[in-house]
Amino acid sequence: MNLTLYKQISRQYNDNEILTYVNHMIPHNVLLQFNRHSYQEDQSFRVIFQWFKNDFMKWMPKNLQCNICNIQMKLQYLPGKSWEVRAIEIYECMKCGSKYVFPRYGEIKKIADTRVGRCSEWSMLFGAILNSLSFPTRIVHDYLDHCWNETYIRSKWIHIDSTLEYPISFNHPHYYEQNWRKEYEHIIAFSSNSIEDVTRFYTEKWDTEVLMKRIKNKTDRKINMLSKLYLRL
Repeated sequence: MNLTLYKQISRQYNDNEILTYVNHMIPHNVLLQFNRHSYQEDQSFRVIFQWFKNDFMKWMPKNLQCNICNIQMKLQYLPGKSWEVRAIEIYECMKCGSKYVFPRYGEIKKIADTRVGRCSEWSMLFGAILNSLSFPTRIVHDYLDHCWNETYIRSKWIHIDSTLEYPISFNHPHYYEQNWRKEYEHIIAFSSNSIEDVTRFYTEKWDTEVLMKRIKNKTDRKINMLSKLYLRL
């Protein structure tokens, strides 16, 4: 569990210079529409979701095709040495030798500049954008293969996922379990000074499956230890 990365993401969510930087990337017409619907959070978020997903960010596939030869490229994965560059993926075509390098950044400004990534990059950046719009937002990880955001609206944390199509991207916490067949043990939300176990919010199988799994694996004890470690970072 990369606590350092999530601590740094949360710190960036509170960095005014970074928030101003990403806010300036939002087109003026999008901001106008966003503010026009400010009394209806779901409509405001629809505007931001559609701009971010359809016009701003580009999805990075795990299996990359060579543009010249139209065959799958070979992947070399290099672990990163710091949270700023978490890893480097080097794709090479075995036929023509062309290469594509995909750095997995942890710096939000770098992600904003490159505008490409998978769920981690998307959620890191989208969380910063929402914070820049004065919607308190944190990052969430299911420790399977997906991460997303939660935004504080109407006195509660709401599920937000910029990789999904609207309206599924807004307040549909059971979507993954129902449609992706996720089998959860723990889901953690990260703020600047704390972590929160939010598993119950995302499962309809708490009493029938998840709780028994957590008791067997002593999950609550592990999360308590992680929480103490997180505070020390």
